[in-house]
Amino acid sequence: MGIVDTDVCLSSFHVFRSSSDDGFIALSDHYPGLVARNEFSSLAAVDELIDLIERQRRLDRSSGRPAA
Repeated sequence: MGIVDTDVCLSSFHVFRSSSDDGFIALSDHYPGLVARNEFSSLAAVDELIDLIERQRRLDRSSGRPAA
């Protein structure tokens, strides 16, 4: 996990063990389309969720730029 963008807000997130997915699932109310899974660790699932959010935010910012 890199440095967290200052605008990422995980004030409301959920982590649970899913037997059907055979791992821990992390998701956030602020980013409903993003879900992270880790088979060993709930903390690792949250780390992966933060990485997904950071990647999504970079894509959102770059899509607003005019083409070169």
